[in-house]
Amino acid sequence: MIKLSEPFFFGKELAYLKKVLKDKWISPNGNIVKKFEKKIQKYTTGKYNLGTVNCTAAIQLAIRLLNPKNNEEIIVPSITFAATINAVIYNNCKPIFLDCDNYLLLDKKKFYSFIKKNTYFKNNFTYNKKTKKKIIGIIFVNTFGNLFNIDNFFHSFCKKYNIKIIEDAAESLGSVHFDKKRNNKIEYSCYSFNGNKLITAGGGGMLSTKIKKKYLEAAYLATQAKKDSIQFIHDDIGYNFLISNLHASIGLSQLIFINNVLKKKKEINKIYTKEINKIDGLDILESPKDCLSNNWLNILVVDKKKYFLSKDQIIKKFLNFNIETRSLWYPNHLQKPFKKFQNYEIKKSNLMFKKCLCLPSSYGLKKSDQTKIIKLLQNKFNYSK
Repeated sequence: MIKLSEPFFFGKELAYLKKVLKDKWISPNGNIVKKFEKKIQKYTTGKYNLGTVNCTAAIQLAIRLLNPKNNEEIIVPSITFAATINAVIYNNCKPIFLDCDNYLLLDKKKFYSFIKKNTYFKNNFTYNKKTKKKIIGIIFVNTFGNLFNIDNFFHSFCKKYNIKIIEDAAESLGSVHFDKKRNNKIEYSCYSFNGNKLITAGGGGMLSTKIKKKYLEAAYLATQAKKDSIQFIHDDIGYNFLISNLHASIGLSQLIFINNVLKKKKEINKIYTKEINKIDGLDILESPKDCLSNNWLNILVVDKKKYFLSKDQIIKKFLNFNIETRSLWYPNHLQKPFKKFQNYEIKKSNLMFKKCLCLPSSYGLKKSDQTKIIKLLQNKFNYSK
């Protein structure tokens, strides 16, 4: 099976794991966790980084740091993994779904339109005209490594309406934006080290912030809000959210090779783009011109009228050749648990779901396997070696 995005092990993982086992500190708050949090700073938006059990936990903590009240609202994209939305609901908040743009990023124009037409500003907060509830934040997602552009207007707009910015960067570790001041405009960023990500810790996530006070609050909440570790005094509702020393050791060992991974991912994307964009009816999703994507996954955009095969037909045909592909996420505003929540002028998300699928993009993808994938598409699956 040619996998979609499988982990690659560089050979140092076992040595790092053995050290943790030798030291007998396998739980959270170990020295390896601290090293991982420090080393990852080069690739995160904030100075202060907190290792978490997964990215969902990091997002949940980020929202909690906004001090949300029951049923307050957070603006989210419809096109994202469901975990982004679940983290909102875990905080007893409600999502408001917005459309995507051509890069599968949250549509800024529709965000501005929604705020201007459907909200009012009172006592330094933005309220939803329909629900009368406070809108406290916006979560944008860097889909497949493409970075959301926080231009000066967007940043000023959010500041004016007192809408806090949370970045779901689960898929964009190593992506670089050309705006050097971008990181300063983000309250919180959340990263993932799941098995299919750019580098893995066998799980795990990271909450990044530039505000020390908020970092300390997050660390406190993530350790069950334990005020006194001798008498076991807790003065808030906390979580068991910290990454273990075991997982951090794998993450730290993988981080050494991140530039190798970024280089290989770029090469894979270059080959896909060069060859597939020649095929009538097929394209590889572009990255915005204002950033360098980490090219985590390559997205095939299918025009059925020109290619004469649908996205679903292509997925099935690839499977016949033992090649794993997958669809774009089903739009969240149409998902059963989320249908009851508000959505605004969503059209592009529905269209892109029908057209987009993910191609194998693992670091370990062989050139011969990539050539096979391309030839299958070129010949509409009439393949011969």
